[in-house]
Amino acid sequence: MASDTIELHSPHSPAECARRLRLVTDPARRFRGKNPLIGLVEDTSLRLRRRIAYRNSFQIYLFATVGPELGGSRISCTFRMHGLAIAFIVVWFSLVGIGLAVGIVAAFDLFGIAPAMHGPLWPAAILPILMAVFAWVWLKLARKLAIEDEAFLIEFLRFALDAEPETQVPWQRAANR
Repeated sequence: MASDTIELHSPHSPAECARRLRLVTDPARRFRGKNPLIGLVEDTSLRLRRRIAYRNSFQIYLFATVGPELGGSRISCTFRMHGLAIAFIVVWFSLVGIGLAVGIVAAFDLFGIAPAMHGPLWPAAILPILMAVFAWVWLKLARKLAIEDEAFLIEFLRFALDAEPETQVPWQRAANR
């Protein structure tokens, strides 16, 4: 997944770009639809994802701003997971880290509490490790399933908006504004 911004230039106005994308985009809350994209299309911004037949919370989203430019529109695209998926990952691994710290303290009897407890304490250290491995494998699998989404979304924008990748260098771009 690229973290760079991809710049596209469309010969259409921002309003026309939004109109064209609304025709092929279903709203995010619609469960059934036939359009290839799901998301939110506004006149100056986009949040789109590819329609898939299964659930993938770690799917790639295209976040873009659309602005007027001499001879059309500039579309600045970035790709990332949805903010809630990122928050879930942060919370999950934070809890795993806390659990691992507590588990290590308990498993190695760092505070001398083992005589008061019955049974082995090693599962307290193993469980957080298993949770971390599970989350890592789950995340890798979900990201592998979404690996082609970025290319699909860019090609779809290029097709729907007659857009081409930006070829100007920054000083030429500033001169055109």
